[in-house]
Amino acid sequence: MYDIKTESVDMEKTKMNERNKDLDNIDLLDLIHKDALRVLEEVGVRVESQRVRQIFEDTGMAAYDEETRHLHILSPLIEQTLSTAPKRDQYWIPENSFGIGGTAPFVYDDTTRDLIPPTFEHLKKIATIANEADVVNFMARGVLLKGEEVKVLDTIIEHCDKPIYAAVITEKGIARAKEIVNTRGKLTIQFSIINSPLNLINSMMDSFFSCVENKIPIYVSTMPMAGLSAPYSMSGLLTLTHAEGLFGVALTQLINPGVTVVHAGLPSIANIQKNYSVDLAMVSHNVANLLQDKINRKLGLPSIQTACTTSQDHPNQRAEQDAVNGFSIMKKYGFHHMRHCFGFLRELISFSIAKLERHIDLCRETTPDQAPEFTLEPYDTEGFDCIARNSSNPNYMRDDHTLRNTGKAFTE
Repeated sequence: MYDIKTESVDMEKTKMNERNKDLDNIDLLDLIHKDALRVLEEVGVRVESQRVRQIFEDTGMAAYDEETRHLHILSPLIEQTLSTAPKRDQYWIPENSFGIGGTAPFVYDDTTRDLIPPTFEHLKKIATIANEADVVNFMARGVLLKGEEVKVLDTIIEHCDKPIYAAVITEKGIARAKEIVNTRGKLTIQFSIINSPLNLINSMMDSFFSCVENKIPIYVSTMPMAGLSAPYSMSGLLTLTHAEGLFGVALTQLINPGVTVVHAGLPSIANIQKNYSVDLAMVSHNVANLLQDKINRKLGLPSIQTACTTSQDHPNQRAEQDAVNGFSIMKKYGFHHMRHCFGFLRELISFSIAKLERHIDLCRETTPDQAPEFTLEPYDTEGFDCIARNSSNPNYMRDDHTLRNTGKAFTE
């Protein structure tokens, strides 16, 4: 006799592999990775921190240019640090996981349609809903509660047993995070250490070093915007995003080899038709984040990106269609985990609890065959030159590369 359930699982895995192969093995992924390594070598990252400079220079495979204040990192050093980073299959969030990520400064009042300050009651409700929803595999805060790091952590773990992301920068917050890691586990601390393009945020370094030295799992987030702080082409945008993500992975491993680090490069698009506001609803946005995940998969890195959200100010039918587009694309092609998938509204400014609940149902109902058709943009041979030209002082809005690609790139 054979196990029908096991056979069913095996058949689903075979189908998933069949769907994945179109994107997992395209040459574009390797070209982007190679260009990202070249960015770190030839363009470098602007670094003011003497401590960071020293840790790289001590390897003998990085050098600091005093004139440009850029740190240049040889590719073999990146490859070395990738070899010590824990791999994707060791991470506690499984493949194909949707989650509540991000930190909205406002709650959308679903009755009055006003934007109101978040409270701990909102946080409790979000955590409780996340814990009970089968399609939500992890959560972050969702809403911003300033100056309450420890209470935020305690509130989330009291009401949600699932893996969580949180932000801590104070001594008390870091100490509490370490306690949770050592007892409950399944906690990752989020850090945005790069201001795109290619500028290390010096003010984050003390807390970043503290977390990594204490073996607290982290993710390194960066969010270049095509047309504002990144090239206006798919491969150019991903090249810069990936370079910044790799820098974060390398720094983490040089501080404390073997510490868990998640690549959280979040490629985004400035919608030129909407006064350069970030448009998280575009099919192109979902595809960019899917491709970033595919690059990370080839490297074996844990990977969190952003998808399935909207550019709408209010929960409505268009917001639902935006979510369906994202859910179906991700289900069709496979991914590690995606955040911002449920309650967020335009530009992640506000969080609707009604949208959270409705979009949990949408996620359950959406199938891979609902995925919209899209055409992958070809590799951009000018993408690297555009990054080198702008370096850490962005002028992408006025760059000829952006002007030439307007109306040609990110049209879906």
